[in-house]
Amino acid sequence: MAAAFVNRFGRRPGRGIRPWLLLPKVIAVMLYAGGLASLLVLWTGGLSPGLARRLALCTIVPGAACANVLGLVLLLQHPRVFLRMRWLVVKLISLAVIMPASHLFLATRLAIIRGAAESGMPADDAAAQFTCGLVVALAGAVWIIVLGRLKPRFGQNPAARGRGG
Repeated sequence: MAAAFVNRFGRRPGRGIRPWLLLPKVIAVMLYAGGLASLLVLWTGGLSPGLARRLALCTIVPGAACANVLGLVLLLQHPRVFLRMRWLVVKLISLAVIMPASHLFLATRLAIIRGAAESGMPADDAAAQFTCGLVVALAGAVWIIVLGRLKPRFGQNPAARGRGG
């Protein structure tokens, strides 16, 4: 017979809803970054613009939307505490710049490529720009993932919470 569990340290059981939000957020971020990586690999291998658009609409867009919503819900649990952390501020600024810029750039280049393919004209410049844009978007996603995983202090002293540190 197993011995009964005794809570010697006084912690309350469970951590609330946070673990239930973290796992789907990690999966959504993996879907987003994996979609970008697979699109880059398939694009350099000769994927058609129509299939590239379909792949982006089925993986990258839902992954980014789900990760953003879950991240916002996680942030709203303790906003004052989280917004004092410099790594999170840098991450939020990076998200606000990288995601819309890469979406706008990649969507316009893909539209140019699709229009040129339908009219039979070459779109080599737009295809090269799309490839470079995918590399930059993937690098931005990796930067955001590294910030969220490593949580660098950026000179902030966590022991000086009440002193403006």
